[in-house]
Amino acid sequence: MDADCLIKLTKADLKERVCAVWGVTIPDLVRRETVERAPHLPDAARIRENVKKRLIGVREAAGSQADGEDAALFLFREGGFDVIASDDARFIRRLRGLGVPFVVPAVIAVLLCRDGVLTVDQAREALEALRPHVSADQYAAAQLLLAGGVVG
Repeated sequence: MDADCLIKLTKADLKERVCAVWGVTIPDLVRRETVERAPHLPDAARIRENVKKRLIGVREAAGSQADGEDAALFLFREGGFDVIASDDARFIRRLRGLGVPFVVPAVIAVLLCRDGVLTVDQAREALEALRPHVSADQYAAAQLLLAGGVVG
């Protein structure tokens, strides 16, 4: 997971639910971006606590990276992961081009509903919390998935 997605899931109160049902690992560079560079922010404190409790795994990615997205891709390529979670449009275009599977925050809410972690109403509430932080297209697609009976 990259920093962008991690912060958005934190703001929408989804991060702990995601961590409880799926293994979440972040590169150490993402931990530093989200926790150390802004320690006074509430999101940073919550993420720090999740790392401390090992709800979020932290691994060093091989090679040098310019940013958290590169670190997430390096870590993914080391193996043992199903997808990269991101909400960075530039990075997502890159992942598509490389054929790397990814998931965005709004779809994570839908998947939590599909897996029985959230009810449809809870998923809709989560999408509303995400709405200011995600693209209109991402929000609309997730709402269509919920409304179309794709889940549940």
